[in-house]
This record gives sequence, structure tokens and C-alpha cells, in this order.
Amino acid sequence: MSTELGGVMETLFITLYVRAKDATSNNPVLNDRKAVEIVKKIDYDFRKFQHGIMSYYGVLARAKIMDERAKAFIKKHPDCVVVSVGCGLDTRFSRVDNGKIQWYNLDFPEVIAKREQYVVPNERETNIPKSALDSSWPEDVKTDGKKLLILSEGMMMYLKEEEVKKLLHILTNGFDQFEAQFDLLYKGMANKGKFHDTVKKTKAEFNWGVKDGSEVVKLCPALKQTGLINFTDELKHLLPGFMKIFTPILYLTNDRLGIYQYKKVQ
Repeated sequence: MSTELGGVMETLFITLYVRAKDATSNNPVLNDRKAVEIVKKIDYDFRKFQHGIMSYYGVLARAKIMDERAKAFIKKHPDCVVVSVGCGLDTRFSRVDNGKIQWYNLDFPEVIAKREQYVVPNERETNIPKSALDSSWPEDVKTDGKKLLILSEGMMMYLKEEEVKKLLHILTNGFDQFEAQFDLLYKGMANKGKFHDTVKKTKAEFNWGVKDGSEVVKLCPALKQTGLINFTDELKHLLPGFMKIFTPILYLTNDRLGIYQYKKVQ
């Protein structure tokens, strides 16, 4: 089945390709078999990403850490609600599901339309075909007093600072409380998409990044930062031997996971 998604939306094929390639490797990190199934259904030239070595290991390290952090939240709150903001063709639900959680996939209408062609949703999954910057989407999420986890992977770096600020305020205006786990670009990589080994194959550009995640709180002081994890913590274990020499540089330039808490003041 063919697909046409341009600009930022096309980058969802990068992470999908990496997860599928990993699942067919001799020593898979995520073993995401659903990604393999989806790739087989799509008429798209994934070969243009095959030489993105750093992207390959970087995406796997990021996904593994984010899976682990999501699982930790779910273990603590077994009947929680999770919203995947900018979900693309992500399959995290299948990797972290405990049989009880309620999951929402949020993305542009055209992305959700493609998602519904390729991914059969679980009965506890709901797709929301709206932009993350559409202030109405929190109305589609039913928490019923349960704990809420907001996830965003591979999305916020494509937003401009004012758009990030708008998203954060949509979250704090739309929900009474939540934990947010944001994949954040290092600020030195902003406007350097043309040097990225896979993003340069698309028409997307990095627009916004951070140094230590405190920038998120500055944009929305109602949030409290409770954690920061450099994805290199996992990446250094996945890199082939000769590539480990780049670890010190990667600690400076790699994405990081910012963790935030919000509770509305009564």
C-alpha cells in the first residue's frame, strides 16, 4: 500500500524502519515484530535510511529508555491513562501494555488515517486525529480521575519555541495533573537537520532544543522538572566497539529525556 506524507510527517518512517530492522537482526534490542508487519504493508523507499548508523543505534537507545520509563509509571499506576503525542506509526502500546491501561494516539488527521490503514488498534487504544497544537484535543481524553502520562518521542524538536510553549499550555490548561516524558533535542542541533544522517533525507528541520530541560519550565512555569536522562546512557552499550570512542561527544550532543510533573493548584 502506497503512502504520501511530507515534511515532518515523513520522519515517522525513520523510527519505523529502525524498529523493523532491529527486529530482524540477530540480537534485537526492542524486537518490535509489529514494526516488521507494518513495513511490509507500506510502499515506501526505506532504503534511503539504511546508511544512518548513528540514527539506528540512537533511535533504539531512545526507544528502550522511553519504554522503561513508561513501564515504570505503569507499574506504579497499573490502571493509568497514556497519551502518545505525535504518535506517528509508533507501537509502544504493544511493548508496554499491562492489560489494563487506556492509551490515546494523537497526531495529524492524515497521519492517523495512515495509521488506521496499517495498525489494528487494541480495544483500549483510541486514535485522536488532531494536531498537538489544537487546543481541543484534551477534551477527547477521558481520565476519570486516573493517573495520566503524556509521552512525546521524536516530535518536539520539529516545533518552534512558541509552538512548544503553546503545547505546554494546552497540557496544563487541559488536565488537572500529569507526568510528562519529553524527548528533547540538544540545542546545538537546532537548524542542523541537513547534517543528520537520516533527517537530511526528508524535508524536515530541527527547530528547537534544550541544554538541560529547564527551558521547558521557563516556557511553562506551572511544570516541575523531576528528571533528565541522556539517551547516551543506553546508547553507549549498543554502539559497536569502534564507535564507542564517540561516547563523550554524544553525551553533549545527543537527545535527552525530560521528565516533568504538573498538578493544578486548587
